[in-house]
Amino acid sequence: MAELLTGAALAARAAAALDVPLQRSLGARLIDPDAPAAGAWFVVDGLASNGRGALHAAALGTVLELAAYLALLPELSGSEDAVTHAIATQFVAAARDGDRVEVRGQVDRRTRRLAFLSVTATTSGRTVARAQLTKAILEPR
Repeated sequence: MAELLTGAALAARAAAALDVPLQRSLGARLIDPDAPAAGAWFVVDGLASNGRGALHAAALGTVLELAAYLALLPELSGSEDAVTHAIATQFVAAARDGDRVEVRGQVDRRTRRLAFLSVTATTSGRTVARAQLTKAILEPR
């Protein structure tokens, strides 16, 4: 098996994921810059707000998917990448304008071509949403 992403290569891949214009517009940041797999956070404002004082579900869905990707990065080789194949999300509580939302993912299982992940979003220790994702592992042709 090829060498897994670590160090500067892992940091560069995480930075590229955060630099996607949609992530940037939402203000998504790493929870721990030294450990990208720890997840991402953002504040409910601007595009992340639904205009009625609460978190927009589409904004949250975007960062749920980002956190899953960040969690998977340490299990990818430098030549692999991953794309979302399926996602199921449960929104269980509202986050309000101004709230900091932390989104953390974990790899439940990784096969050669698929990864199964769970992601949880919280604000002030309260669960806002959960998601289960399947990501297809892409290899160079």
